[in-house]
Amino acid sequence: MKVTNLELTNFRNYKYLSAEFSDGINYIVGENAKGKTNLVEAIYTLSFGKSFRTNDTLEMINKDSKYSIIKAKTKSETSSKDIDVYLLSEGKKIRVNKKPISKLSDLNGIINVLCFTPKDVNLLKDSPSQRRKFLNQNISKNSKIYLSSLMDYEKVLKQRNDLLKQEKVNFDYLGILTDYLVRLSKPIYEYRQKFVKRINEILKDVYKNISLTDEVLKIKYKPFLDSEEHYEEELQELYKAQTQEDLKKKVTTIGVHKEDFNIYLGDKNLGVYGSQGENRLAIISLKIAPYFLAKSDKEKPVIVLDDVLSELDENHEKNLLNYLKTFNQVFITNTKKSDYYQEKYYICDNDNIVKED
Repeated sequence: MKVTNLELTNFRNYKYLSAEFSDGINYIVGENAKGKTNLVEAIYTLSFGKSFRTNDTLEMINKDSKYSIIKAKTKSETSSKDIDVYLLSEGKKIRVNKKPISKLSDLNGIINVLCFTPKDVNLLKDSPSQRRKFLNQNISKNSKIYLSSLMDYEKVLKQRNDLLKQEKVNFDYLGILTDYLVRLSKPIYEYRQKFVKRINEILKDVYKNISLTDEVLKIKYKPFLDSEEHYEEELQELYKAQTQEDLKKKVTTIGVHKEDFNIYLGDKNLGVYGSQGENRLAIISLKIAPYFLAKSDKEKPVIVLDDVLSELDENHEKNLLNYLKTFNQVFITNTKKSDYYQEKYYICDNDNIVKED
């Protein structure tokens, strides 16, 4: 799927903007604070219904306005769709081909966006929750079963945590909720295992294309419980053994919601021993790799790379740009043009963007 037209009304610094985009690389250049990141933030919002910068919808609405609208035309080889996102003080409303959607998860099958931002270079040193977020987003985009299991798990987990906070805990109800968690945990564990196996097959090739080395980049998934054959039985026993600790801390202390992964370059754990340059190349590769999980043009994600080139040396900048030319559609933002890209640019200046051939 590709974004062919984007129309913004009262979005961040844009009072009104209409821009046409093409296949391949859409290179957006402009000084800092001129609206480059705002533009790709709008594209990201088409896929997730929210920003990669804030959880507060009001921050995306122009300061002189009470609402904001993002409109986009998208197309693939077999279909085209219009997506309208209305950001209001009371929340958001989303329509696809003028039909309202009631759940953000309904966007899953419409358009997929893979995104790199400068803060992502800290992913390997951030809390495990950020790495789980990467897993959950990418697996959910490819599996409705995983998304449903994850949403149900989080709902039951909240109910169990609320129960543990009560002065008198109903142990029968606690047992029922624990049984639900156990059943919901297995598909989450299994899908994460499958995803990591598939993404590792892709990662080594993506990293090789960007770094032009033969070093192998891979994820090492750290499941809470690693048991293919007796997963539910063993998990049930672990929850029983942890009951007193859960009651003491008034929270569910173990489970798939505590899982994590590390990234290794060869035998080196990059989260512990990686240099800034190694971590940056690894995260760029990790963010791009899910592109190759898509089975058809319709499912191919749009790539958004915000300020991705600023800290790359000349060789890696050249390698990355040459590699990205093979993708369906990519949006890159930067403060300057590149010596290694001689095609179309979009010049961003405050409330306008102009295509420069």
